[in-house]
Amino acid sequence: MSGAAPRPTAVHEIVLDHEGVLSSVRGIESADVSGRLDDLVELARRAGRLAGQHELSFYWRDERRHLVFATVRTLGHQSRTSLSWTEDTVVPHTVTPRELEVLTLLAGGLSNADIAKRLWTSPRTVTTHVERILAKLGVRSRAAAASVAIEESLLVLPVPGGPEGFERLLIGILSTSETEHSGPSTPPRLPAFGAGSRVPGVPGTGRRSVRRPILLGSAFPVTGEIAEDGKEMVRASQLAIDEVNARGGVNGRPVELVNVDLNIKDGTSISRAFEDLAGHDVDAMVSGYLGDQEVAHEIAAEHRAPYLHAATLDSMVRLVQDNPGRYGNIFQICPSDTNYGPGFVQAMTFLRDSRQLPRRSRSLAIVRGRWKLGDLGIERSVELAERSGWRLDYVADDVAGTEAWREQGSRVAELAPAAVMIGSYFVDETVTFIRSFRTNPSPTVLYALYAPSIPRFRVEMGPEAEGLLWATTTGTYSDQVAKRFTDRYRDAWAVSPGRSHAGIAYDRVRILANAWSAADSPRDFASVADSLRQGVHRGVNGAYSFAGAGQSALAYPLSTPDPSISMAHLVFQIQDNRQRIVHPAPYTEATFRRPPWWPA
Repeated sequence: MSGAAPRPTAVHEIVLDHEGVLSSVRGIESADVSGRLDDLVELARRAGRLAGQHELSFYWRDERRHLVFATVRTLGHQSRTSLSWTEDTVVPHTVTPRELEVLTLLAGGLSNADIAKRLWTSPRTVTTHVERILAKLGVRSRAAAASVAIEESLLVLPVPGGPEGFERLLIGILSTSETEHSGPSTPPRLPAFGAGSRVPGVPGTGRRSVRRPILLGSAFPVTGEIAEDGKEMVRASQLAIDEVNARGGVNGRPVELVNVDLNIKDGTSISRAFEDLAGHDVDAMVSGYLGDQEVAHEIAAEHRAPYLHAATLDSMVRLVQDNPGRYGNIFQICPSDTNYGPGFVQAMTFLRDSRQLPRRSRSLAIVRGRWKLGDLGIERSVELAERSGWRLDYVADDVAGTEAWREQGSRVAELAPAAVMIGSYFVDETVTFIRSFRTNPSPTVLYALYAPSIPRFRVEMGPEAEGLLWATTTGTYSDQVAKRFTDRYRDAWAVSPGRSHAGIAYDRVRILANAWSAADSPRDFASVADSLRQGVHRGVNGAYSFAGAGQSALAYPLSTPDPSISMAHLVFQIQDNRQRIVHPAPYTEATFRRPPWWPA
C-alpha cells in the first residue's frame, strides 16, 4: 500500500508598510507573528530601510531551532516589504543544518580555518564538512559550491558567528542590528548577495525562493440560470492566467484563480461568496454582473484589495466617485448602463440617416426588465430621440415574469414602432419577448441588450435569431487582436467564446497582471490601484481607462469621441448565424440587413 500523499507546504506572508508597521498577514494569525518570529520580522524591517531593490531567500532558525525558509523582498526605502516563509522545511541535497552554516561562510569567501573559528570547531572538521558539501552538490570546487549556495539560496541568517567581515554583503547587513551598524545608513548594493545575482562564469541551477501564488478571487456563477455565462468568464480568466504564468508569472510569481459559485440574484449568496473570497485573503476580486451589487462593494471596500467588476451600473460609479476614501479600490471595467438607451437612439438614427433603415415610422419603444439599481438612461434617451426626429412614445418599465414578457412582445407587435429596445440581460426573458413578437410580427427592428452574446441564446433561438440587432457596453471586437484571442480560447476549450464577457474576463486578468507588475507589491493594494489608474489598457474588448473620478471605463462614441481611450458601444446584427458589427465606425464590418420577419 502506498503511503499518504505529502501534505502541501503552507506558505505564510506578511507585508510591512514603508514605516515597518505590519500591514497585512496571510496564512498565520497576526498574534503569531510576534514572539518567536520577532527576529525574522526585524530582519525584514532592516531590508525595507535599505536603498535600492533587494530580494533574498535564506534559512533562519526559530526559537525551537527549527529551520524556516524565508524570502524578503523590497523595492527600496519608502516602499513596502514582503516577507514570505515556510516552516519545518527540508534543505535540498540532504544538506544538514551544520553544513548549511559551513556553506554560508564558504560562500562569503572564508577559509576553512576562519570557518572553524566562527563555528568553534577544528579545521579538520570543517574540511570534512566541505568535502561532504561538494559531494552532495555534485561540484568539484569551493567556488562552484559557493555559486550553488547563491543560486539556490543555501544560506542561513543571521550569519553564523556574527556579521563581522560581511558588512558590505546583504546577508551581513541583514544580520546586523541597527545599533551595530558602523557604516553608512544607506549601504551599497552588491551583486554577490543582491537580487539573485550569479557568480560570473558559473552555471546556475535555478534559484530557490518562496513564491506564494498571487490569488485572483472571482465570483462567477457556474451553476444555475446563467451558468454558461459564468463558465465563459472562468475559462477566459484561466486562459489569461495560463498565458501570464507561461511567461514567468508576475515578477516570477504565478497567478492562481480562486472561483466561488453564487446565485447572482440572491443577496445572501452574493454576500457569502465575497466573504469567502475575503477569507481566502485574495490579492484582487473580480465579478460579472450581480443583482445586489452594493453587497459586493461593501465587502470589497472592507477587504481593500482591488475589485474589478462588470456590473454596468452608473449607480456604482457614482458611489465610488462620491466616496473615494472608502471605495477607491473598486473599478468598473465596462461603461455604465445609462449608455444603453442613448446608444439605441443613436444607432437607429445612424441606420436611418445612412438609408439602411426605411423611414416607416418615427416611433421608438423601450421595454425594460427588473434589475436592481439599473438605469438604462431612458430620460436622456427621450431628449436625444426628440432632437434626432424620433418619438420615444412607449416605455414599459420593471417587466418581470414570463407572462409579462410574453404580453410585451405581443403589445409591441401591435404598436409597430420603427424599433424596440428589449431591455433585459437574460436569455429566457429576451427569447420569450422575441417569440411572442414573432407570432404576429410588425416591420419593427428588434434591438436586444447583451443576452445574444451568450452562446446559449443562438442555440436556443436557432434560425429565429437571424436579423436581430443587439448591443453591449463591452463587446469583443472583430480585429486581429480579438481574433487571436478567439482562436486561443477555442484551442483551449474546444468552443468559441461569446462576444462580451469572455473577452472582458480575459482583458481583466491581463490588466491586473500589468498593475501587479508595476506596483511595489501585489499586496500593496494602494499601489496596485494607483497602477490601474495610470495609462490606457488595450484589450480584446477595446481600450480601458480608469482615470475618471468614478473609475469606470468610457463609452465610445457616447461619452467620448476618442476610441483610443474607450470601449465602443457595439451594435451587432446576427447575419447568416454570425455576429456582425453594424455600428459604430470605425468598427463596422457589415451593413444592416432587412430582418426576415419584415414584409417584402
